[in-house]
Amino acid sequence: MNRQAFFTYLTETDPRLFAGGMTAAQRAGLEVKLDVWARWYAADHPVTYLAAALGQIHRETGGRMEPVLEAFAPDRATSAERLQKAFDAGRLSWVKSPYWLTDETGRHPVGGGDIQLTHRRNYVNAEEKLRQRFGVSVGLAEDYDLILDPVVSAHVAFSGMIEGWFRPCKLGDFCTADGLDYAAARDIVNGDAGLIGAEIARNCQIFEAALKTAGADIDFGPPQGPVDWPSPERRTHFTRIALYFQRLAGGRG
Repeated sequence: MNRQAFFTYLTETDPRLFAGGMTAAQRAGLEVKLDVWARWYAADHPVTYLAAALGQIHRETGGRMEPVLEAFAPDRATSAERLQKAFDAGRLSWVKSPYWLTDETGRHPVGGGDIQLTHRRNYVNAEEKLRQRFGVSVGLAEDYDLILDPVVSAHVAFSGMIEGWFRPCKLGDFCTADGLDYAAARDIVNGDAGLIGAEIARNCQIFEAALKTAGADIDFGPPQGPVDWPSPERRTHFTRIALYFQRLAGGRG
C-alpha cells in the first residue's frame, strides 16, 4: 500500500472529509489505524471492512480520527456535565435515562473511543471480547479511559464491527452482491441509519476509493509504526492524564 497516495487522495483528489487540510493529529490517528489493520486484520478481511470502520469513525470522532470522549470533553466528569445540560434542555430526546451518571464503580461511563462506548456493560464486554480474541487483558473494565489508547480503541472499533459487539449485527450482515451496504451498516454502531446513513455511505466510499487508489486491496503491506498493546507504564500514563483533567475540572467547580 502506498500510504502517501492514500493521504493525497483524502486531501487533494477528494478532500470532502478534510476540506481544510489534514492536521498532524488526524494523520497520526489514521496512521495508527492503518498499522493496527495491517498487523492484525488485513490478511483476513477486505479493505471494504476497513473503509466501513473509518467512515463510521469519522462521524463518531467529529472528523478528528483519534479517540475522543463524548461531547469532546477533556475528562469524563465534564462530559457528563455537558450531557446532563443537553438532556435537561431537551436536546437528547432519544435518551430514556441518563447513562452518564456515575455507576457502581464511581466512574462516568460516558462515550469514549473511536467508536463511542457507553455504559459500563459495554466497557466490560469489550474487555472480555479482547481477551477472547487476542488473549490480552488491557484493563478497560477497571479504567474506562484506556479506550483513549489509540491501539486499544482501533481494536475495539475494528473487532467490534467485524464481530458485532455493539448491537446485534456485524459487517458480514451487510455484504451484498453489489458490495458492502455502508449506509445500512450504520446500524452496527447506532440505529440512526435512516437519519445519517447517506453521510456514512459517503464517508466510507471516500475511504474505500483512497484505499484502492493506494493499492491497499492488492497488497496492504506491513505496519509502519509500533502498535503494541499498552504496557502497564502506558496504562499508568493514561490514568495520570485522566486524573489531571479531573483535578482541573474540580478546580473550576
